[in-house]
Amino acid sequence: MEVRQLQYKPVTAYTADRPILVNGVDINTGLYPVLNFQPAGATYPYIYVPIAEFSRVGAKVVWDEANQVIRVSSDYDEMKNRVNVLTQENQYLLSLTEDLSMEGLGNTAGNILNSGIVGKENDWLYYNKRQGTALYGTLSKIKTDLTMDTPLMANDDPTYINVLNGWVYYRNGRDNGKIYKMKIDSTERTKLTDDSSTDIMVAGNWLYYANQSDGAKLYKLNVDGTGSMKLNDDQSSAINLIGNWIYYQNVSDGQKPYKVKIDGTEKTKLNDTSAYNIQINGYWIYFRNPADENRIYKMTLDGSNKIKLSDVPTSTFNVSNGWIYYTTVDVPGGDLYKMKLDGTGKTFLNEHFVTNINIFDEWIYYTRSEKIVYRIKTDGTQKQTLY
Repeated sequence: MEVRQLQYKPVTAYTADRPILVNGVDINTGLYPVLNFQPAGATYPYIYVPIAEFSRVGAKVVWDEANQVIRVSSDYDEMKNRVNVLTQENQYLLSLTEDLSMEGLGNTAGNILNSGIVGKENDWLYYNKRQGTALYGTLSKIKTDLTMDTPLMANDDPTYINVLNGWVYYRNGRDNGKIYKMKIDSTERTKLTDDSSTDIMVAGNWLYYANQSDGAKLYKLNVDGTGSMKLNDDQSSAINLIGNWIYYQNVSDGQKPYKVKIDGTEKTKLNDTSAYNIQINGYWIYFRNPADENRIYKMTLDGSNKIKLSDVPTSTFNVSNGWIYYTTVDVPGGDLYKMKLDGTGKTFLNEHFVTNINIFDEWIYYTRSEKIVYRIKTDGTQKQTLY
């Protein structure tokens, strides 16, 4: 049996006298010094790093006893692949949201999800004013400084209020939920459809809504009352308009999140997660997860990357200006909190029994059991009633 003989020759090497940075870490500060050695015939010297120092920069050094081999590995390739995947995902999400600015919205999806009790245009608020034990409310307007409270139409009991280009659009609770519009000076009150409706969103020249007269299927209608068109065959709620897409909660399919083009084509299920009250903010869909006692979660627009945000069950929420405003279901229930979009910064704001969270600028508008509209600042101060 031939035995391999190894011959070692003495060489002259010098310890490196300056920092040697690998991934930002100076590896010339450990027990084993880095060497500076110029092999015979080499034009320049080379830096030699002891294998023992590799672990300091994230590499893994393993002695393979069976094969008498030292194996060095790192997560470089894994991280590189992950970066490539995230880059592709980001490009996909950008393609979905490249047309985020539709031609004007009459209200936010978060407010409409909370019954749209208040609308706003310029420095006027439009709201449902209910007095005492009255069965129906009144469509009224008031300046944002709470002066010049003015009734527009008595006893229409408006909800899902949208205000756009000098018109108020709303669900008329006194007329079986049919959609009406009226100029902001209270003239030209017009019924637009005989459909009973919820989740009304106005965008540009179109209204989008859940048609309760047809099993809550998605419809769209021109703001002049013409061009009615059914967009899906699903019982739908929580309508969000993003570019040329409508995202919604498909009640017919176990509350799963779906999207469909505004012309009714390309209906797509995002995933098999039951998602209540979906709201879109940026590239994220926020929702209550019934599989986890209605705690708040978020996921990306393609339905991936599901992340839990809250540690308490919630009854409603609204996403606005970098915060999630939500109410708890713990006794006594309806406590109003806020947290940042990543779930941090949980802050108690005010009140018990808060419902219908609507947000404009720095104010939160809401109702309680008596249906009066209140407001407080988003920092929880200056509680007021609108009337």
